[in-house]
Amino acid sequence: SWAVVACGGMSIGHKGMVMASKAMSMTMFDLFDDAKLVEEVKTEFKERKGDDVYKAMIPDGPPPIGN
Repeated sequence: SWAVVACGGMSIGHKGMVMASKAMSMTMFDLFDDAKLVEEVKTEFKERKGDDVYKAMIPDGPPPIGN
């Protein structure tokens, strides 16, 4: 939304982005450090995903040439 974009250029938006990046980086550190945790994450992902397969809405091949 425009409000989220507007906050991105302000100090509150910057603080939020920094906090989010710290949370993601510490999560990755935990995953790199613990192979058992990685297996648990993979198992949970497979359970939640089920048999759903993502199908991109973008067709294969180059776009058609316009007239």
